[in-house]
Amino acid sequence: MRDRIPIVFIASLFILLGIALFYNQVIRFGYYSRLSKNNSIRIIPIDGPRGNIFDRNGVLLVSNRLSFDIAVVYQEVKDKQKFIRVLSDTLNIPARNIVRILDKARSRPYAPVTILEDIDKDKAIMLEEDSFDMDGLTIETRSRRNYLYNNIGSHVFGYLSEIGEDELDDLKDYGYRPRDLVGRSGLEKQYETYFKGTDGGTQIEVDSRGRETRVLGVKEPLNGKDLYLTIDMALQTVCDKLLGEHKGAVCVMDPVSGEVLALASHPAFDPNVFVRPKSSDERVALLRDRIGRPLSNRAISGLYAPGSVFKIVTASAALETKKITPATRFFCPGNYRLGNAKFDCWKSEGHGSQNLVEGLTNSCDVFFYNTGRAAGADAIEAYAKLFGLGQPTGIDLPDEVSGMVPGRAWKKYFKHSPWYEGDTVNYSIGQGYLLVTPLQIMDMMGVIADNGSLVRPYLVKRVGGVSMQAGKPRHLGLDPNTVKVIREGLYEVVNNENGTGKRAKVDGVIVAGKTGTAETPNGRTHAWFAGFAPCDGGPRVCVVVFLEHGGKGGLEPAEIARGIFEEARKKGYL
Repeated sequence: MRDRIPIVFIASLFILLGIALFYNQVIRFGYYSRLSKNNSIRIIPIDGPRGNIFDRNGVLLVSNRLSFDIAVVYQEVKDKQKFIRVLSDTLNIPARNIVRILDKARSRPYAPVTILEDIDKDKAIMLEEDSFDMDGLTIETRSRRNYLYNNIGSHVFGYLSEIGEDELDDLKDYGYRPRDLVGRSGLEKQYETYFKGTDGGTQIEVDSRGRETRVLGVKEPLNGKDLYLTIDMALQTVCDKLLGEHKGAVCVMDPVSGEVLALASHPAFDPNVFVRPKSSDERVALLRDRIGRPLSNRAISGLYAPGSVFKIVTASAALETKKITPATRFFCPGNYRLGNAKFDCWKSEGHGSQNLVEGLTNSCDVFFYNTGRAAGADAIEAYAKLFGLGQPTGIDLPDEVSGMVPGRAWKKYFKHSPWYEGDTVNYSIGQGYLLVTPLQIMDMMGVIADNGSLVRPYLVKRVGGVSMQAGKPRHLGLDPNTVKVIREGLYEVVNNENGTGKRAKVDGVIVAGKTGTAETPNGRTHAWFAGFAPCDGGPRVCVVVFLEHGGKGGLEPAEIARGIFEEARKKGYL
């Protein structure tokens, strides 16, 4: 009996072994067959390049270039020492770095793990030749974004960054893969779904050593759609150069069609930093800069007091509500008293008696203190909103802000305080709680330039072969005489020898405009110039120059505007 126990035990083991073999070889045949095929078949992805960006004249602005990446398939590496030595010598990187990458690749033995991105083409060719004798080494090609003008126009184009793991879960069904780049700002973000190409790939069969034996199939990638902009890159370049080291923004637009000819914000940045693998330090510096805020588009996201450029709205509100006429005069002794409070004019000795045209020409604060109180805070609020302030302009860029147009109800709700007449006095000259963006001021000036019509600014004329429809200008119903007298005042601002904007005057072109010097909490004033040309015919160019803490609007902003108008004339826009 005892002799039979080992026999039964051994027999049971053989029976179990037979069952296991039958299960694995017969029942699970399909599963293991697929594993075997997957181990012998490799798919080499081919990136679908993003669409290009062209300016209004067909000049290439943003494209794609071929990038060579070095990768390793850990399972296929046979001679690790040789592998490390060759790569270290060819790529001029420490051997310990390659060892560290190999250790990382061990956790994904069958998947390519990148060693170095974007190497020189000559080095890639050398390593491609070595790969025949070096198991596990692969050369991958990728399409890499290339911003041809570096920091010029950077806030229009935006930048890309690698997709995050949390985003990949939501986007993988749309063709996104790990390490894909997605738009984070500007047009790259706004038109991401159009830019995104469709990836292709090559399916190859490899032998036991990982060497290619034959190509099983190829799926060609599809390029993303190209964008054709309203931007004139030559004019854009001039705007960026004129801004120089200033913090601020420049907007240039056709006030009739809404086509944006240039849009600059400074400090700027080079979007190539975000796609170059060796630019991580620069990238971190840009992301952490809370003082210069180079990634912030001041033209659409910066909020500032408009100062005296807002007097256009105050004048419109008073004229339209019949509280003043073009002939109404107020006397400026250099200050304005309201109870015990004194509100100064920028000219301490005063301007004397002023009508509306003279008040605009000299930017007389006292004239507009009187005008604003005559119109009242409710009318100023209503006409500010009518001119497009307090709401996004609708430009085809992400992250545009609304700004702030205050009023009685707003102050009561948010400040828990009633509206005082002193608030109206500040309101009338573009100070107090009022906040705008440079692009909103361009829209506001465009209303006067285009005889009372508000237009939506836009940047993209065509996506692929499809033209983008521009919104129709919206006529605001202003009395033609209101627009006429304000245009007359804006003409005098630039062309009168005493006008505050005379530095913007251009020989051969009649420019109209308004300067602004806005007080700030830290005492350093913001500087504005907003204008259009020609004033004696159908307007074709509207310009806004804003300098953060830039002093007086009649100085550098007016001079920068003159340079832009001169370039616009050379380009045939004027």
